[in-house]
Amino acid sequence: DGSVLTGSADKVIRRWRDGQMVQRYEGHTDCVRALVEIPGGGFASAGNDSSVRVWSLDGTCEAEMYGHTSFVYSLSALPDGGLVSGGEDRSMRVWRGGEMVQAIMVPATSVWAVAVLENGDVACGTSDGVVRVFSADPARVASAENSTVFEAANASFAMSKKTMGNIDTSKLPGPERLEHPGNKDQQVIMVKTGGSSVEAYQWDQGRWNKVGEVVDAIGQTQKQLFDGKEYDYVFDVDIQEGMPPLKLPFNVTENPYMAAQKFLERNQLSLDQLDTVANFIIKNTDGVQLGGEPAFGDPFTGSSRYVPGGGQSAATQTSAGYADPFTGGNRYVPGGQAAVAAQGYAPPSEFVINRQGNVAGIMKKLGELNAEVGADLALNEMQIQGIQAAAAAAAGSAPGGTSALEFDSLLRAATQWPEDKRFPALDLIRLIVGSSSPDLALALLQWFGQQQTGFIDTIGEATGFFRLLGSSVGSPRLQGGLSKSDEINLMMCARAYANSFSTAPGADLLYQSRRRILDALDNSWITVSNKNLVSALAIVYLNYAVMVAQRGSDNDGLKVLSAAARFLECTDNADAQVRLLGVFGVLAKKFQLCRDSARVLGDERVVVLGIQGATDAVRRAAKELGSFLST
Repeated sequence: DGSVLTGSADKVIRRWRDGQMVQRYEGHTDCVRALVEIPGGGFASAGNDSSVRVWSLDGTCEAEMYGHTSFVYSLSALPDGGLVSGGEDRSMRVWRGGEMVQAIMVPATSVWAVAVLENGDVACGTSDGVVRVFSADPARVASAENSTVFEAANASFAMSKKTMGNIDTSKLPGPERLEHPGNKDQQVIMVKTGGSSVEAYQWDQGRWNKVGEVVDAIGQTQKQLFDGKEYDYVFDVDIQEGMPPLKLPFNVTENPYMAAQKFLERNQLSLDQLDTVANFIIKNTDGVQLGGEPAFGDPFTGSSRYVPGGGQSAATQTSAGYADPFTGGNRYVPGGQAAVAAQGYAPPSEFVINRQGNVAGIMKKLGELNAEVGADLALNEMQIQGIQAAAAAAAGSAPGGTSALEFDSLLRAATQWPEDKRFPALDLIRLIVGSSSPDLALALLQWFGQQQTGFIDTIGEATGFFRLLGSSVGSPRLQGGLSKSDEINLMMCARAYANSFSTAPGADLLYQSRRRILDALDNSWITVSNKNLVSALAIVYLNYAVMVAQRGSDNDGLKVLSAAARFLECTDNADAQVRLLGVFGVLAKKFQLCRDSARVLGDERVVVLGIQGATDAVRRAAKELGSFLST
C-alpha cells in the first residue's frame, strides 16, 4: 500500500505513510534488527532478543518464534511464506508455520545477512568474509569434496559452554549416545569424548553431524564471577575520574564486539565507543580468537566502509577483530567522553560552509525554468553560458574568473523571476559566495557592494527573508502562510548568509547586520516545516556563535544563546540539534556569563538529549556539553 516499515533500538516497529506514522508494533524486548515483507500479506521482524516474529499489518503478532541463541541480524522470505533468519549464533534457520524446521550451522562467528534467491536457494554472508549458498535441489548440491571441507570446518569450529547454557560436563553422555537417533530434527547434543573434551553434534537428515568443539576458556585458569556468572576475564574500566570503575566481563570465545556492545548498553554509554572497548578486549586477552577468522569489515557500517575525508580505508586503521554489522568499525575516538572532559572540551571553532552542490542539476533546472518565465524575463544563450561558467568556477571544475555580466544575469534570475522559480539562481549565489576560491567569493561580494541595496538586503528581499520571518503581527509566518516555495527560498537565503562567513568581508557584512538577521530569525523555527530550512537556520546560529566568540561581547553571545535555547527546546531535527548544542558549547567556552546562562537555559534539554537523542551524534554532543557545563 506504499507504506514504509522501520525498526529501531527503541524496540518498536513503526509503519509510515505519506510521512506520517500510522501504526506501532510492540513486542520485541530489545533492538529490532531486521524486517521483511511476507508474500501474501504481513511482515516478519527479528532482533537482539533472539526472537523472530510474524505480524499482520493491523498490529497483531501472529507468531513468536525462538531458536536463535543470540542476536538475529537478517531475515528473508521464502516463496511459500516461510522465513530464513541469520544471527550471531553462527546459524541460519528456516521457519514454517510458526516452527523452526531447520538450523544450518556455519563455521563463522556470525551470519550477517541471508537472502532467498530467485531459484529458491538461500545465500548467507558471514563474518569470515564468505558467502555460502544452500539448496534443497539435489541437482545443485555442492560436490562431495566441497561438502567434506564444509563439514570439517564446522566440526573444528570452537564453541563456548557459555553460549549453550548451564552445562554440568560430569553428566554429559559419552560417544555411545551417537549410536542412537535424535529425538527431533535439528536437535543439538553435547558428548564427552574423553578427558575434558566435549563435542557438539546436530541431528540432521537421519544422522549426527559434528558442528563444533565445546571449549573452556583459553587464557586464564581461574574463572571470575560477574552477576553470578563465570567469565574468563572481568576488567575494571575507568570511565570518569572520581567514579568507581565499571565491570567489563568477557569470555574468549565471545565476539569482542558483541561483548563490547553489551557492556556499553548495560551502562548506558554511547555506542560510538564500541571500537575502543572491543580493541581493549582484543589487546588485553592477547588477541585470542577461536575459529581462525580473519578480520573482514561489514560492507555497510563496518571497518572497511568509506569515511568522508579519510585518507585511508578504515580497514587499515583498526586491530584485527570482528565487527557488528550494524554498529562496528572506526567511529570512536580513543579515550571516550571522559577523555574529552579531561583534555578540555572542544566545541566547534570554524564556520560551517556548505560547498556541496550538483551544478549540472542546478543548471538543468535553471534552463527549464528559463523557458517558462516569458520572453521579457528569459535569459539569452550567452547569459546562460556566462552563468554556467560562474557555476563551474564555484564548483572548482573550471578555472576562475567571472564578469559583471554573469553576475548581472544571475541576479536577474534571482530577483526578477517569479518567486517560485528563483531557487536555482539563489542556490548558485550560495555556491559562489561560499566558494573555496576566495577570489570568486570576493568578486561577487564586491559586485553586490556596487549595487544599490547590497548583498544582505538584495538576497533578503529576493527571498522574503525579513518580510516573511519578521515577528510583526501581520507576518505571513505567524499567520501560517509560508508556502513551499517560500520555505525553499528562505532556505537558500539562510545558506547564502551562512556561506558568507567563508571570507573576511562576508563575515564583516553578516556581523554588521547581526541584529537585523537575528531578530528576523527569532522564533522563526516554530512554524517552519521544511527540515532543510530548519537545519540551515541552525547553521546560521552556529556561525554567528563562532563569530561572536571571535570578536563580540558576552551580551552578543547571550542574545545568540537565548535564541538557540528556545530553538533547541522546540526542534526535533537531529542535525539542527547538533548545531545548536554547538552554539551552547562555543559561547559557554568563551564567556563565563554564557556558561552560567547555559546551565539555566538548556540544562534539562541537554540532559534529555544526552539520553534520548535520536542519533549517536546528538547524544554524544549533548553528553560532552553536559559534562563541560557540570564542571
